[in-house]
Amino acid sequence: MRNLLAGLMGMALCVGVAMPVRAAEPRTGEVPPALLGKDRAGDVVDLAQHRGKIVVVTFWASWCGPCRKELPGLDALQKHAGDKILKVIAVNVQDSNEDYRAMMRQMKDYSIAMTRDRDGSISEGYGVKAYPNLWIIDPQGKVAAHHVGYGEDSLDALVDEINQVIVAEQNRQKAATASAAAPAG
Repeated sequence: MRNLLAGLMGMALCVGVAMPVRAAEPRTGEVPPALLGKDRAGDVVDLAQHRGKIVVVTFWASWCGPCRKELPGLDALQKHAGDKILKVIAVNVQDSNEDYRAMMRQMKDYSIAMTRDRDGSISEGYGVKAYPNLWIIDPQGKVAAHHVGYGEDSLDALVDEINQVIVAEQNRQKAATASAAAPAG
């Protein structure tokens, strides 16, 4: 009996080591979960739809004061940058239908994409435990940066990071062009 238990425990340890364990949140350079809920029109929002752009994803809730300060700044950023290089997606997490509808009325003129994570499964895929929880996704669809919380200088820091992602993407494209143009040798 002891040998059987020892054998089963050994097998369990081997299975545990062999099975990949997903991190609680995507790390820089990794591809995060693509599905971000449905927008106001009921259409599914998927990161793949925005490949080639920088995508800012923020998770928020109506009861979160810092979130309510961050969202107007993100909307201004979206309006200023336009849709060609940047897409801001604000994912509401687990608000009641009443609270969600009230927030949507208040933000009816926002140009950022608003989605909803009714059961928290989307935010869980990102390891969200505090709000606001903001992610910068590069044009290749990989995590470039992650921030939790909001402060008075958050928007300036976000713009700086977006600019860094733009420069990195330009350098990547130049390198790819140079590599393609180089003679095979």
